[in-house]
Amino acid sequence: MSTENLNIIGSGLRGTGSLTMIEMDVLNRSDHVFIDGYTSIFPEDFREDLERRISKPVIYLRREEVETFSFIRDSNGEISLIVSGDPMTSTTHFSIIGYCKLNNIKWRIFENASITGAVPGRTGLSSYRTGITVSLPEMYENFVPVSPLQKIVGNLRNMLHTILLIDLKNGRNLDIGRVHEIMEIMMDKLGFQDISGIPVLILQRVGWQDEHIFTSTLDKMGNLKVESPYCIVVPFRPDSNEIENMRSVGIAETSIFEKFNYEKALEKLG
Repeated sequence: MSTENLNIIGSGLRGTGSLTMIEMDVLNRSDHVFIDGYTSIFPEDFREDLERRISKPVIYLRREEVETFSFIRDSNGEISLIVSGDPMTSTTHFSIIGYCKLNNIKWRIFENASITGAVPGRTGLSSYRTGITVSLPEMYENFVPVSPLQKIVGNLRNMLHTILLIDLKNGRNLDIGRVHEIMEIMMDKLGFQDISGIPVLILQRVGWQDEHIFTSTLDKMGNLKVESPYCIVVPFRPDSNEIENMRSVGIAETSIFEKFNYEKALEKLG
């Protein structure tokens, strides 16, 4: 017997408490349940809590098991793959669907809340003024990408905010100090030092008990103590409604965004 059905389930932002009633029904009836440990970060007790709730083992998948589809190939019956946040924000999961189509395996997606959807409510910034989402990868000696910073600047030129998602290493986001180093290298390579003082928001562990939002700048954020998972938001100048919204959701330090001269900084970039 081989895998007949695959469910790709988003776990939302609050651990097992974010799983919907429908998702729990699916997990209870599944023959095998897996957690995507390659593209996802879960609360520390997520796996143990879920095993208690559904009374069956929950298997943690490593990168090679996800990318080679071995968890599908070596299973049988109905299986479920749990992804943190919304399940289809990673291209990896579209590859999984492609594998299912090639092998005549039925699949179904169960959507849930994601960090990109939570940013407006946590920051007060309008989703209508948010540009393309940018991913920041780790940088290596023979791999020095500059496209993430180019995309951020592109959004700024269009007067749009940027949500910056941070690469994973050993199951955690890159340390904020390392992210600062990467941004500095990209700014030096592109000659974009004039935006080093641009204000940013850092959203730490959204939906978790120790959720926190930091206000900083690109050149100073490396000094902060930020816990994984987190993302960074690089706003263009918030308008008056957004400033009011930011204060309403508890972001008191809004003057940093009001005082920064975005036009001057972008003009210097040429």
